[in-house]
Amino acid sequence: MFERKQEVACVAGFVDADYAGDLDRRRSTTGYVFTCGGGPVSWKSTLQAVTALSTTEAEYMALTEASKEAIWLNGLASEFGIHQEGVVVKCDSQSAIHLAKNQVFHARTKHIDVRYHRIRDWVESGNIIVEKVHTNDNAADCLTKPVAVEKFKHCLNLLSVTTC
Repeated sequence: MFERKQEVACVAGFVDADYAGDLDRRRSTTGYVFTCGGGPVSWKSTLQAVTALSTTEAEYMALTEASKEAIWLNGLASEFGIHQEGVVVKCDSQSAIHLAKNQVFHARTKHIDVRYHRIRDWVESGNIIVEKVHTNDNAADCLTKPVAVEKFKHCLNLLSVTTC
């Protein structure tokens, strides 16, 4: 018989962005990884379609893209009879988290495309729960830029992935 050692949220994720990492067009990279029951089930690393004007904007756009995936994964889990109140998405950018949680209009963010503000509704409704994670413990960090071997192994360890 198997026993669960600790309660693990079904769907949870990490998100990160590398500001202007593309040297040709100065676009940022979005990276996210989602786990279910502690193991990775969905991940993505892609250049952002729009050139971000700040680190905050790049992280905020990445947070919105990851949240769209989180909503979809939570719906899929519901189809399997696994119900969860909200999906925790961990981000290492305090300013992006503040933007996602604050519905107030800011003059410094008026240039951000309206579609990226959808996350605010998901946060307000409780469908997305944004939490701060230290940069060193962000498993999505290895999806946005080249990292040292030790950092890569640490990211795998955070995702409960072992190597041979």
